Amino acid sequence: MKRLTLLSSVAALAATLALAAPGWADEPVRGGILQVGLADDPPELDPHLTSSNASRTVLHNIFATLVEVDDELQIQPELAERWEVSDDGRTYTFYLREGVTFHDGTLFDADAAAYNFARMKDTDFGSARAGELAFVEEVTVDGPYQVTVQLSQPFGAFLPALASWSGMMVSPAAAEEHGRDFGQVLIGAGPFRFVERIRDDRVVLERFDDYFKEDLPYLDRVVYRPFVDAEARVVNLETGSIHIINTVPGRAVTRLQQNDDIEMSIVGGLGFRGLWVNVTSEELGSRERRAAVSACIDRRVVVNSIFGDAAVPAVGPFSPATWVVDSPDEAPHRDLDRARELLAEAGVPDGFSFPLLITPDDESIRVASMYAAMCSEVGIDIQLQQVEFGTILSRMREANYAAAQIELSPRNDPDLSAHPWFHSQGGVNFSHYASDEMDRILDAARAAVDQDERRALYREALDLFNTDFPYIFVYHLQEMKAYRSEMRGYRHIPDSMMRFEDVWLAN
Repeated sequence: MKRLTLLSSVAALAATLALAAPGWADEPVRGGILQVGLADDPPELDPHLTSSNASRTVLHNIFATLVEVDDELQIQPELAERWEVSDDGRTYTFYLREGVTFHDGTLFDADAAAYNFARMKDTDFGSARAGELAFVEEVTVDGPYQVTVQLSQPFGAFLPALASWSGMMVSPAAAEEHGRDFGQVLIGAGPFRFVERIRDDRVVLERFDDYFKEDLPYLDRVVYRPFVDAEARVVNLETGSIHIINTVPGRAVTRLQQNDDIEMSIVGGLGFRGLWVNVTSEELGSRERRAAVSACIDRRVVVNSIFGDAAVPAVGPFSPATWVVDSPDEAPHRDLDRARELLAEAGVPDGFSFPLLITPDDESIRVASMYAAMCSEVGIDIQLQQVEFGTILSRMREANYAAAQIELSPRNDPDLSAHPWFHSQGGVNFSHYASDEMDRILDAARAAVDQDERRALYREALDLFNTDFPYIFVYHLQEMKAYRSEMRGYRHIPDSMMRFEDVWLAN
């Protein structure tokens, strides 16, 4: 029987990796081309502009971050060798690693770090990171490799943000030279350098020989290929055309678990899935209409029918893998009588219709079709419209939609799963939702340092999410990776990103 690594917590992941270590103890082999299957073509590759999960999993291999997370989501040194935090939680002093160069040969130092903060905070640039860095008041260079960041107030998710997009350091020289076209050159200081990107076909990276971590990476190249069709993605993995896929369709989990040539690793996922709703749209501008849609959806049936053990029902943006939600049993139950009451309160007792934008892949179509069938029982007509991922993202930014179903990137702290998306000043507030009460709660949770205090505030936010419905939360996918057994050394970090600096191919 095929060995399955099934993990319900990050702690279990670490233990399992330790037990599995003898199987990975072979001497790493240098060279080879790793073929990676993505569910979507990355729409934007500038790390300070994009909000796409498909983009970030590529970018983690091009751009080194100020700090990093380990298998238990604990903050670890990366470009910053160490740091100090003031007692009031407002001053962070970073001591940077010396001898690091970007892919263009320029030096990474304190000036480069300060430049990156300035780029992300530049209102004219319009960075999607601006919301995460809203509390950054001043950045000072105290020496060639020492930089101090002054916050206007404590921010509990500051270091987790710097282990993600906000910590990805770009080459100042390249960013200045290319401006808004930087996404076409992508000069970072990570283990692989950018070679080419052909839309809807591939993104190619190659080993950066001057990477600051000695003897890494092992691979010569990494080639990312988008497979929008889930079955095609799985078949290419099974035949060996690709080595790893970034998302595993729920109906393929058992099939891949039984394949002796494939390793499956499953950990508690951090991301949320459901329906983005434009609260300024004519169709879903009414809170009662949004609540009626939510009341129609049977989250447990969706999970059991399509995903099985690969997902759990959702109550909000915070999954049971976090310290905010204790159990998926907290998710609301289907209530058609309540849905009818809400429709009457909204003045549409016979129901209404709205278009739902979805990507043209099998799993999205199946899930959305279930939503449509469930809502039709009370007269809500969901009109499915298949649209390319990047187009959906653009329309969401422009508020040119009523509802959308796409996967966005899970983050490594509850603040980063809520504030950017649902605060009125959030950098990626695709719901175009504005609530003074939600702003108050999310701001207070950002400023809190004590985890118990933060949990209490996020529990308040859950109540408001399930009153205002700026998003209809349906399920959390477990974080799953499936890869060929000849791919060795892979570290499965629960933030869903694929890092390949210490991966190698056995043959």
